[in-house]
Amino acid sequence: MLNGRASNVRISDETRDRVISAATQLGYTPNHAARSLRQRRTNIITFVLPTLDNPYFSDVVRAAQTAAQQRGYAVSVIPAKTKPGEFHALSFLQGAAFDGIIVAGRENCTATELRQLAARGVAVVVLQEQSPDPSIQSVSVDLEAGGYMATRHLIDLGHRRIAHVTERLHEPGTRRDRLEGYRRALEEAGLAFDPSLVLTAENTMAGGSKAIEQLLDSGTQRPTAAFMYNDQMAVGALHALRAHRLSVPDDFAVVGFDGVAIGQFTVPTLTTIDHPREELGRLAIEALIGALEKRPSDAREHVLPVQLVVRESCGGGKTSSPMTRRRAPAR
Repeated sequence: MLNGRASNVRISDETRDRVISAATQLGYTPNHAARSLRQRRTNIITFVLPTLDNPYFSDVVRAAQTAAQQRGYAVSVIPAKTKPGEFHALSFLQGAAFDGIIVAGRENCTATELRQLAARGVAVVVLQEQSPDPSIQSVSVDLEAGGYMATRHLIDLGHRRIAHVTERLHEPGTRRDRLEGYRRALEEAGLAFDPSLVLTAENTMAGGSKAIEQLLDSGTQRPTAAFMYNDQMAVGALHALRAHRLSVPDDFAVVGFDGVAIGQFTVPTLTTIDHPREELGRLAIEALIGALEKRPSDAREHVLPVQLVVRESCGGGKTSSPMTRRRAPAR
């Protein structure tokens, strides 16, 4: 009666009203957690994110929450940035009440513990990473095409020494990423790949700034442009270039990745590789709920398209290239 559901027990209206009134005075609320244990479903989906600082994840999670609510699910968020081989969120997850998890962050997504959770029957989806197991679905964007577009654009603008600032690199051969697109664009243009122009940095604004500092201290052969791992690091790059009194894009061009809103308000505005972050969040929820409901999936890997959004930081005009689900055509 107190949970709002119909009952087989016949109770008079007067008795029901008295019970509800007493419950209100006592501050009683139905114990949904206990009811979920009886039903063995919580209707809760947990996001495990490497950080809450990057606005990129705000866009993804916001869309995921909307999609989940439309299907009768709630979304919780656990920030957990792991070291290789250590899935720190697991201690929380083992005792938590949830039906499935969506995991982001390179170390999080490659953690062996994800396979253990999947083996226990927990639905698991990874974001922006390759699926670590046949039972785990992956939702990502075409990172390799994005890397190609960014680098090709800078080459077409006349740059010949182009740096790429990235996060910790994948093991060789594990998947196609931004770096593979960067290398392909250089190769097609007849430009030699220079390992000294690929820097690994912390995935923060400060990390992007520090990487640019290193590039500017590299001597007479320093680059004239940089393709940054994401917009957050690109903002840090713009800061470092301004501190060195270098004009962007006249002295140095910058391209980011992700298309988050902040890029429209930097000085100069940021050229970036945009992709449908809202669609990424929605598709992750759909994939997870499909796994929960045991619905067959057409593919284990779901890949969304990207597009080049050209603004002031590269000096290439204000245009956008069309989205693509394939590699960009050779020029």
